[in-house]
Amino acid sequence: MIQFKLFNIPVRIEPWFFITLLFIGGGLRATSAQDWIGVAIFIFAGFLSILVHELGHALTIRKFGQPTTIALVSFGGYASHPQNVFTRPQSFLVTAAGPVIQIALGLLAFAILRFAPIPETSLLLVYLLYLGWISIIWAVFNCFPIFPLDGGRMLAAVLGDKRQKVVHGTGIVFSAAIAVLAFQYLGSWIISLFMIYFIWLNWQGMQGTAAPRGR
Repeated sequence: MIQFKLFNIPVRIEPWFFITLLFIGGGLRATSAQDWIGVAIFIFAGFLSILVHELGHALTIRKFGQPTTIALVSFGGYASHPQNVFTRPQSFLVTAAGPVIQIALGLLAFAILRFAPIPETSLLLVYLLYLGWISIIWAVFNCFPIFPLDGGRMLAAVLGDKRQKVVHGTGIVFSAAIAVLAFQYLGSWIISLFMIYFIWLNWQGMQGTAAPRGR
């Protein structure tokens, strides 16, 4: 486990965070030194992108006067805060801050690629490409209306406590659709399993047993 502070916000990184990025980045298919360099670059790009995403949540939480910590775990991370302390508009803003700053990071990476004189053989070029695409794709994916993704939390903030079954029902429908499409068109059993896990979480939520944790 790695621990440090960023802008005086405690950050904890679990080993599974890097292991997950290793799998997503093609570690199971790497057979050469060049392949492993690409995997390492992907891991470092994913680390920065997801850390910035969670930092967006955390800085907004602190802006509203609440304590927070960041944890990077398997398949992402979260910024924790005390429960039931935000109004619905505040909760929406806290949640939206993560994808917004991550998209900004992705656009910045692409802008550097567009305007900076980076040699085509440079590893920096590969890093910026990974950083740009990971940031955009991760942020867009997080905006799907699936609890506990940011999109699901934003939908929950909009609909309010009395319509949480609608939130979880929407999450189940979207998760099931993505699981089928990912397996049929991408051949990705990892994404499909991830979506099945979300279906289970949202089914729990519909039964009134799911407890959200942080952002």
